Amino acid sequence: MYGGFILLEVCDANPAATSELYGLENEYPGLSVMENSCMSECELCAARPYVFLNGELLAASPVEDLMLLIRSRLNQLFADDTETSM
Repeated sequence: MYGGFILLEVCDANPAATSELYGLENEYPGLSVMENSCMSECELCAARPYVFLNGELLAASPVEDLMLLIRSRLNQLFADDTETSM
């Protein structure tokens, strides 16, 4: 189990702001999805789906690919935490 707080930020105008994204809070303890009205990334926002995961920019198109990338990164965070707590 991840021992820290994970922040996933998304712009409310970005295609990444889906119910599936918000559902990740139920799958990953310690994850908080925060929707912002603007994240000052307008060119990127218009070009493709993106989020910030603990300050790290993750972008991929289509949204399904971004969701795979987010899950992969979250799994890495949880695996790294498990390895360091042993």
